[in-house]
Amino acid sequence: MPWPFSESIKKRACRYLLQRYLGHFLQEKLSLEQLSVDLYQGTGSLTQVPLDKWCLNEILESADAPLEVTDGFIQSISLSVPWGSLLQDNCALELKGLEMVFRPRPRLASGSEPMYWSSFMTSSMQLAKECLSQKLTDEQGEGSQPFEGLEKFAETIETVLRRVKVTFLDTVLRIEHVPENSKSGTALEIRIER
Repeated sequence: MPWPFSESIKKRACRYLLQRYLGHFLQEKLSLEQLSVDLYQGTGSLTQVPLDKWCLNEILESADAPLEVTDGFIQSISLSVPWGSLLQDNCALELKGLEMVFRPRPRLASGSEPMYWSSFMTSSMQLAKECLSQKLTDEQGEGSQPFEGLEKFAETIETVLRRVKVTFLDTVLRIEHVPENSKSGTALEIRIER
């Protein structure tokens, strides 16, 4: 059973969902040109994606983590959406070549609770409204179409988000420490194939 939404809606939904859930961590906002999408096959990919170290550090700081990010990069992000069996099969998100460099952060007394998860908590109805209310930014898009069945779209989003499989490939995590007034330091590098 094919997914009953137009190709324009599918492409906008892919970009919107990637931006919604990964955009906080990316240095630049996603554009339709940056996103390679094969709607027929249900795949999308991004390449050469620099991470926003300021945002990542805010999250680490709110969690009172002893580390801060000095650099971060993802070689490619691939998304696979089984349009034909969307409600039965998992969507797959693959992050390949994630590289993050950390350094120790001086510990400060903090009584704050981690609040970063609240930014991810949104109802499926709100996601559907936000996704569909965004204006089409690519020049090749279809004209503005009235969309009926917002509730059905929200139900579909909710079902899909419950079934996302995330895979990390070729991940490198590096912790560097260079003492003050020192010309050399130490590093611990962890390489994870899968």
